[in-house]
Amino acid sequence: MDDLIRALLLPFDKGLLPLPGRAFLLRAEASEALADWRGRLVCEQSLKPAFDRLAAAGFQVVPRLEGRFAAGLVVLTKHKAENRANLARAWEHLEPGGLLVACGANATGAASMERETDKALGLDGRLSKHQARVFWTRRDAAAPPVLREWAAAGLPAPVADTGLVARVGCFSHDRVDPGSRLLVAHLPEGVSGRVADLGAGWGYLSAEILRRFDAVTGIDLYEAEALALEDARTNIGLDRAAFHWHDVAAGLPDVAPYDWIVANPPFHEGRNADPGLGRAFIAAAWKAIRRRGKFVLVANRHLPYEAELRRGFRDIAVLHDGDGFKVLLASNRHDRLGERK
Repeated sequence: MDDLIRALLLPFDKGLLPLPGRAFLLRAEASEALADWRGRLVCEQSLKPAFDRLAAAGFQVVPRLEGRFAAGLVVLTKHKAENRANLARAWEHLEPGGLLVACGANATGAASMERETDKALGLDGRLSKHQARVFWTRRDAAAPPVLREWAAAGLPAPVADTGLVARVGCFSHDRVDPGSRLLVAHLPEGVSGRVADLGAGWGYLSAEILRRFDAVTGIDLYEAEALALEDARTNIGLDRAAFHWHDVAAGLPDVAPYDWIVANPPFHEGRNADPGLGRAFIAAAWKAIRRRGKFVLVANRHLPYEAELRRGFRDIAVLHDGDGFKVLLASNRHDRLGERK
């Protein structure tokens, strides 16, 4: 990410563009390369761990941008529709004549996005370095009609066969991911009481639990991506659900213990596999569950979570093992994490 940020700032470092007075950065990440920009930059980041890193580094950071700015910087992601939507939204946040600068990695299709932006808006310049491409333009008085199409592509859209909605940039936004579908299919009977959904995404697991189990008195959804959580609110409503923008890997807040916890943990940080995320979810579930509560977890078959579950729970059962996934049921919490049978 540091290389991507350095590429983004390259036109300013080379003197091709003047430093703006007040600017924003969409999909911001904390980077030492931004040190000289702290006083002029408002960072938008809807992913809680990245939001927290920016705040800890002393940047002004918001989950959703408001207002108009002299310049806007956009970090491109691997999702083309999300990039289109972010560029359209960035245009709306610029003052007339405001500068728009975007940068993306070559490996995630930045060249294609550069060509599309040039065709839609016309580019004033472009550079390539650090295995990335940076390009820029300025806002005219009127927005090209294509920007309305780009903006619409970033709105919540129906997810096939669910009656629910999700938006690009969120995990599995266009279909129910196989792991979550298997977890729902193999949930034990008798789910009841207070339930927590860790890494809830746009709410598929919680919606299915509330639909199937009348004895559930309430469900708390914990999700690190604010945009996904916003869609979960739309999908579920506030009747028996509460929504928490929270990084589960950092642990859960102190709350009354849950009777049931479900989770489909992420196992990637960016492009890198990180089984430590799942282990952190297990530790969070152990701390938040009742002594005789039940924890249902789905994971890719190759991920070694059974040993971590045995550190916190006396009984581990395999509810499903196949289709590339395993669904595990852990119950009877140890008094201390790390105690073994």
